[in-house]
Amino acid sequence: MEVLTAAGYRADFSPSSLWEVERFLNTEAPGGRPRSRGLLGKDLDVRVAMLGGYVGEVIRRRVGGTWVRDGDQAALDLPGGARIWPAQQVMHRLATGAAGSLTAYASAAGADPGPSTPVLQCRCCGAVPAADTKFRAVQSVLIWIGYTRAPGPFCRDCGTTVFRDLQQKMFTFGWYGIFAVAAPIVLLLNWAAMTKVTALAAPAAEAGGAPVRPMDAGRPLLRRPQVIAGILAPIVLLTAFAIHARSTGP
Repeated sequence: MEVLTAAGYRADFSPSSLWEVERFLNTEAPGGRPRSRGLLGKDLDVRVAMLGGYVGEVIRRRVGGTWVRDGDQAALDLPGGARIWPAQQVMHRLATGAAGSLTAYASAAGADPGPSTPVLQCRCCGAVPAADTKFRAVQSVLIWIGYTRAPGPFCRDCGTTVFRDLQQKMFTFGWYGIFAVAAPIVLLLNWAAMTKVTALAAPAAEAGGAPVRPMDAGRPLLRRPQVIAGILAPIVLLTAFAIHARSTGP
């Protein structure tokens, strides 16, 4: 479902993915009130119908059934003869919170989502969602080597900040020692780890939690003078060395 997957939530139509729908609602409509600038801030009826369609389809794929039109709503006829209205349940969930639990609703229909898995929170600011990943930096000058390791989980903003800062360290001081060969490898590992961070939705407080303040990511890497200098310096040094070698050669 686009509204979930585009925001970084798992929507694979498995019963356990209904915990992701619950988390989505906790984030986008804390206390049942959609955030004005959030994903439920406009076209709420359309979004509720889409979420209801997802919940119903999860149930249908697990226990069977047939979608039917009941007045102006989509309903699902279950194999035992019962009829359910998933969009109504989503509205009930928004109005009542945990009392309208979608996971309990699906479980009663025969599509048990199982136990909830812990929600990762950013280790820097406490926001959700977060990705369990880590970044590294290697600095090498002559025979000295420095190594920095920054473990997650990270939200999107804090992860971007840590990634850019550590990449800047390597671009600036990663090329000038006997361990310089490690720098390109670590740079690539960090970029691979960053794909998990960029896939996340915007950071928000956990339901009922205190407001969060994610870190400021600052300028992109290629707009930082230190990074540009760090890229150009080795090129200039190698070029100067090649010119010198050629001029003093036989």
